Amino acid sequence: MARFHPMLAVTGIMLYIALGEGAITDCVDASSCNGHGTCPSPCSAPCSCTDGYGGHDCTIPPICTAAGSECGANGACTTSSSPYVCTCSNGYSGPTCTVAPICTATGNQCGTNGACTTSATPYVCTCSNGYTGALCTTAPICTAAGSQCGTNGACTTSATPYVCTCSNGYSGSTCTVAPICTAAGSQCGTNGACTTSATPYVCTCSNGYSGSTCTIAPICTAAGSQCGTHGSCTTSASPYVCTCTDGYTGSLCTTAPICTAAGSECGTNGACTTSATPYVCTCSNGYSGSTCTIAPICTAAGSQCGTHGSCTTSASPYVCTCTDGYTGSLCTTAPICTAAGSECGTNGACTTSATPYVCTCSNGYTGALCTTAPICTAAGSQCGTNGACTTSATPYVCTCSNGYSGPTCAIAPVCTAAGNQCGTKGGCNTCTSTYSCQCYSGYGGTTCATAPPCTARGSECKNGGSCDISTFPYTCTCPSGLTGATCQGAGSQVTFFVATLIVSALSSLFFMQY
Repeated sequence: MARFHPMLAVTGIMLYIALGEGAITDCVDASSCNGHGTCPSPCSAPCSCTDGYGGHDCTIPPICTAAGSECGANGACTTSSSPYVCTCSNGYSGPTCTVAPICTATGNQCGTNGACTTSATPYVCTCSNGYTGALCTTAPICTAAGSQCGTNGACTTSATPYVCTCSNGYSGSTCTVAPICTAAGSQCGTNGACTTSATPYVCTCSNGYSGSTCTIAPICTAAGSQCGTHGSCTTSASPYVCTCTDGYTGSLCTTAPICTAAGSECGTNGACTTSATPYVCTCSNGYSGSTCTIAPICTAAGSQCGTHGSCTTSASPYVCTCTDGYTGSLCTTAPICTAAGSECGTNGACTTSATPYVCTCSNGYTGALCTTAPICTAAGSQCGTNGACTTSATPYVCTCSNGYSGPTCAIAPVCTAAGNQCGTKGGCNTCTSTYSCQCYSGYGGTTCATAPPCTARGSECKNGGSCDISTFPYTCTCPSGLTGATCQGAGSQVTFFVATLIVSALSSLFFMQY
């Protein structure tokens, strides 16, 4: 028994995914519309459906008809658009208006704390007295005359649901969470005061203290020496902080600067900039580094840049500016071509307007030195009878016709305009340069030979599944936890369905070769 090669399986799956994702929705001709519509603009618009059908290829049947009774006594068939649909009345809903409303105008479904709103479909309960829920059965957490909000709150009944509005700094759904401080209390200590202008109450700290109850001492004080000799304590806000001077940094101004105004830390090729904190070395003479100790790669009077460059000293660090097409930090890397040279051959010329110099190719040639020949020429026959050589840009390329593809237009299309390669469930899409089968009625595959497991508005997808008609072939979208081609729950069916797609795709590829 022949073994099934895993690479063939991967090829089949990838082909199936590509075909599904690349489905075309514009019609090719009247046959694209499955007998229920016309193709108003081939290759540029979907089908114009008739008879109440819908979808880009008119495969979605109407759920009702103008003279039918599909919508029952609580609905009417709307035929002004495709597909036809039921417009429900009397509060009913659902595709065929079979879902009864949860309440009626004369009923008591909404109880004593609600009323049935019948101005829209479906009917809904509009609750009162603070009640909520679909049938107004969920009681509010408080009532106007009740004591649910306690002595530190009141029930607000101006909106539904009713809620407790707290006072005296209390918070929580029923105002039972006490504030961290009170107006007459000492919870904020000697370095804070209780702010009672909003709920909940909070401690506003002073003297540099911080924390919820102002117990965290500041790192410095106005009369203290915590900031040392290179800083002072800023007490205009809480918490207090050290403001550093003399280039020092850190929370207590203990980190010394890398240089000082009178020091020599920056050496002979730099100066200490003290206009901001921290102090930094500003380098000169092309030097760089934190203390200006890294020498430049070139100097104004030196020859470090060689005969193909010069030292640019307008900024630090100094750098070599190259000429004659040379590159590199010291201009030692020669260009691949020169103005008077023949490095670019007979199919290119050296462009010297920028550095580095490069070969600009002609006659369709490419490559650094224009040595890679084009796949076709203007007078040649490399593109065969189903293509022509495009020479308006480099490199030259074959522009294919008649659905052929490939570098030299040697790959035949899977279908032709007059052929029947796409079978009875597809037509040849000649709207693009590469012809392909455009499938109908949910079929898929290279030649539209793969039947779908479900149909639009059909019942093939079990257990609450639905038919996804956005892919080709159509597939069942299953609820969470269910598997199988038709959501029947058997994982083996998924394997079978995918295997069917693989075999179909591979079979099509096999027959295309012969």
